[in-house]
Amino acid sequence: MTDRKQARAMDLPDYPCPPSLGQVPAHAGSWGWFWPVTTSNADIVIAQDPNGYLWVRSSTRLDPHPDISTKVSALAAWTEDGLGLYVPKEAYKYVRRFDGSFDELEWTPVAVVLKEPPGYALTFNQP
Repeated sequence: MTDRKQARAMDLPDYPCPPSLGQVPAHAGSWGWFWPVTTSNADIVIAQDPNGYLWVRSSTRLDPHPDISTKVSALAAWTEDGLGLYVPKEAYKYVRRFDGSFDELEWTPVAVVLKEPPGYALTFNQP
């Protein structure tokens, strides 16, 4: 890595998405939509632990636009309590369970369930 000066996408005015979902709690005001299952369906993205607590895969990439063609895009958003998560009912089938132990370093705990996506996430980049 060099010591060059280089801007990040989050330096753009009003750009909401950090590089990955796990970074949302550290960036006040950040948020992003994500696909709640991998294309291969092999990797879990949203899961509950044996006690029923929700977790999301930290490395998941975010986008400022939902995939409106499928209606299953989930939303991660910064809240004062930690990570907020909105999951549409059509995507409940993608909420998986951990079988046994899991590496908490690869996962971010969900602090708040959002009942609706915030208005700012629905109107981003719309005229």
